[in-house]
Amino acid sequence: MHREIENILRKLYETLERFYPEDVKIDDKKYLEKSGLINLLNNRQGNLTLLIDVKQLRVVQVSGSVQKYTGYKPAEFGGNNDKALIKFMSMFAPEHRSFIGNFVTWILNIEKTVPIKYKSRQFINAWGMKLLNKNGRSMRWHMNIIPIEFNVQKNPTLVMMSIQEITHLVKGDDYCIRGVFGKKNKKTFVFYSNEERTIDNEIVSEREREVLQYISQGLETKLIADEMKISSNTVDNHRRNMLARTGMRDTTALIQLCRMVGII
Repeated sequence: MHREIENILRKLYETLERFYPEDVKIDDKKYLEKSGLINLLNNRQGNLTLLIDVKQLRVVQVSGSVQKYTGYKPAEFGGNNDKALIKFMSMFAPEHRSFIGNFVTWILNIEKTVPIKYKSRQFINAWGMKLLNKNGRSMRWHMNIIPIEFNVQKNPTLVMMSIQEITHLVKGDDYCIRGVFGKKNKKTFVFYSNEERTIDNEIVSEREREVLQYISQGLETKLIADEMKISSNTVDNHRRNMLARTGMRDTTALIQLCRMVGII
């Protein structure tokens, strides 16, 4: 397994070298001084957070519920060195071990195509990935990735990755990656692992989002159909399509995911 991870890392380093040809220096001390606050926040929320130097593909800091998520004690898991990254990558289940490579390559390809005016604000989510902690406990994760520093081309050089466990929400074997770029005029891209393709639309359409908002308010199918002047079958079709597309277990899970990513 270590050789497989080393091969993935080697390919990623080669890709990053092409994408970030200039040297990028990250001021670790500047962020480590703030890590106490980040750690407190994430312990309260029950999250795990990694600060990642993108160019060097290096974990700058690990904070939050390290043992809960990884099975390792914080000192054992490591931080600000290669050990944390290798342990982190080794946690992915065999069928999802390619996730990190797919994720980084996907983001870099999107960054190349998006006009610079959209890059000042970026929100990236991924969910459904399968992982195994040190004790072999199976988990499914949601990641929220927020760039903190950028280079002159507005490509991220330091990102904060906040992780939540969503095992109870996910059905199926696939994962999704979603990137939203821009403030008022936004561009959204979604990668579906089951189809290995990217679409430049939101995970739910405007009509589906309207259905979902009514569902989140507790309205039943017949009432939603009456409000929207559509048939009950159409409401149910919207619901089924959203569940199939996002990989969520049920409507309650779908609502929670859409709240997590800021759709409703």
